[in-house]
Amino acid sequence: MINIIKSLNYSARRDKLNWIALFTVLVLPLFAMYIFTLVTGDSLSKLTPSAYFATQLMGVMFIFTSFVIVILSCNLVAGDASDKTINYEFLAGHDRTKIFAGRMLAGFLWGGVFVYLLVLLPLAYLNFMYGWGPETDPVNVCVRAFLTLFPILRFCAFNMMLASILRSAGKGIAVGYAALMILTIVVSVVDEIFHVEVAFWSGLTNTAYLLVSQNSRNVVMDGKIVTVYDTAVTSVVILKTIGISLLFAAGYVAVAYVNFKKKDRD
Repeated sequence: MINIIKSLNYSARRDKLNWIALFTVLVLPLFAMYIFTLVTGDSLSKLTPSAYFATQLMGVMFIFTSFVIVILSCNLVAGDASDKTINYEFLAGHDRTKIFAGRMLAGFLWGGVFVYLLVLLPLAYLNFMYGWGPETDPVNVCVRAFLTLFPILRFCAFNMMLASILRSAGKGIAVGYAALMILTIVVSVVDEIFHVEVAFWSGLTNTAYLLVSQNSRNVVMDGKIVTVYDTAVTSVVILKTIGISLLFAAGYVAVAYVNFKKKDRD
C-alpha cells in the first residue's frame, strides 16, 4: 500500500492541474486582501487574523477552495483511470483492498490535509506580521479552524466516492461540481424561505458555518469603538461537527469500497 501511495504522489506531483489548484488556494487570499483594502481604504496592516476572520474573508475564500478540493480528491483517486494503471497494480499482485486504501489515503492527503493547511496559512502569516487583533478571541478561532478539518475530509470523501464509482477523475469533477452548485442553491432557498438550520447538511455548509460568526457587539477599546464577534463554539457544535463528519466520511468511503470490490475493472 505504501508503494501505491508513493506512486500516486509521484503522479500527482507531475500533474500541472494539481499544482495550479494548490497555487490558487495559496495566492487567492492575498488577492482578496488587496481588494479588501482598496474597497475599505484601510491599510493592509489593519487586516489582522482577527479581522480576516471577522470580515468573513476566510469563509468566502473557502467557497473557492471547495472547487480545489473537488479537483484534487478526484484526481488522486481516479486521475490514472484512463490509462488503466490500476490493472497493472492488480497484475503486480497488489491486494484490491490495499489498492483502494492507498488511493483513499492519497486523496485525503492532497484533497484534505494539504488544502486544510493552506486554508489556515493566512491566519499564521497575518499573525506573524500584524499580531492577532481585537475583533475575535484567538483561542475560539483556533478551535473553529481545527474543527474545519473534519467537514473538509467529509467533503473530500464524497468527491472521492464519485470519482471511484464513475472510474474517471473528469466525470467525478463534473458531477462533484454539479452537486456543489445544486447544494448551494438548495441551502440558500431553505435558509432564506424556511429558516431551517443547514449547518450540518454537508461538509461545505458545516465548514462555512465554522468560518463565519454572525453575532457581534460594539465595545470601546482605547477610546475607539470596535466590533467584537462572538466566536465561542458550544460542545454540541463540536460533537456534531466531528461525529457527523466522520460518520458521513466513513459512509462515503464504504460505498466506494463496496463498488470497488465488486465491479470488474476495464
